[in-house]
Amino acid sequence: MSLDPRLDPFRTRLSVENAAMLLIDHQEGFFPGIKSIETADLRNNIIATAKLAARTGMPTVLTSSFAQGINGALMPEITALFPDLSVINRHMVNCWEDPAYVAAVKATGRKKLIMSALTTDVCLVFPAVQAVREGFEVYCVLDASGAWSKRAEDACILRMNNAGCIMTTWVSVAAELLHDHLGPYKEPIQSVFNEHLFGYTAQDAGGMSRAA
Repeated sequence: MSLDPRLDPFRTRLSVENAAMLLIDHQEGFFPGIKSIETADLRNNIIATAKLAARTGMPTVLTSSFAQGINGALMPEITALFPDLSVINRHMVNCWEDPAYVAAVKATGRKKLIMSALTTDVCLVFPAVQAVREGFEVYCVLDASGAWSKRAEDACILRMNNAGCIMTTWVSVAAELLHDHLGPYKEPIQSVFNEHLFGYTAQDAGGMSRAA
């Protein structure tokens, strides 16, 4: 017996075909103050998350907050992955209060949103909670986000979780997008594992084949 869909709003898995990647405010000026995760790990995880979208062709929206000021420009590794994608630079703290940004997200046609941001306690929590209120299914990539302190991040995780957001990591997102080791996204996603999941090398499926 299947569940009433009204009681099971997350009944379809995350996929390249139904999700959009929202990379929010991964700007150079934030890194010195992030204390909830080591800088090298954070940069690695952000780049891995961005590569998942770039290499699978997932719709992506980039935004920066007051880039001309202390926050600085987006990480160059991100803009290099999306050379044809414009960055929506805004003055609003909450990107979900910027009409151009919300229009760009809605233009993707996707209801599942994969979000990561600097910082977790400002640039992630505000749009994540608001998007859920507007009927989107939001996946918060916590290890591709960071906060000023562990306590600040913990508080915002509780807030996002209570609002209905889904807490996740870049590896979990990648595995859900992969879904099938013989599927169409095995090569792009395996390449991200090989480059960013240290200690693990994804091998080609080799002689494996589908059952008739």
